[in-house]
Amino acid sequence: MATTPEHNKQVVLRFFLAANHNQMHELDTIMHENFVTHGPQTLLAYARGREAHKQGIMGFKQTFPDATIEPEIVFAEGDKVMAHVRVTARHTKEFLGKQPTFNTVEWTATSLTRFNADGVMMERWVIEDFMGMFQQLGVIAKPS
Repeated sequence: MATTPEHNKQVVLRFFLAANHNQMHELDTIMHENFVTHGPQTLLAYARGREAHKQGIMGFKQTFPDATIEPEIVFAEGDKVMAHVRVTARHTKEFLGKQPTFNTVEWTATSLTRFNADGVMMERWVIEDFMGMFQQLGVIAKPS
């Protein structure tokens, strides 16, 4: 089955919905078993494999259980989808040595996802605004 850019775009949106609603079983049909996330600017830096991604998402959701990913800009061309999202989450457990603040934090992330000819996610590159997130959590100081 040949895929289309619109199909790929809808798959990325399904990925965000699955993460928002803790529906990791959804990844079984949209993400290749050897899916790879590239980039040091993501919580899943260089994660390899669908199962590793499921575990990473659920681990993140243990600390930020109400985390939601809201797509702001999504477009597709050929076998790639670019998405810019806003993540909102409440910090309820220890994270990077920082005790829970119970504050809501917000940051943005941008990803580029590549699909195979069957419309399955193969890999993605992600850049997240961790500086802003870390400043909101008090992990690093805000500039004066």
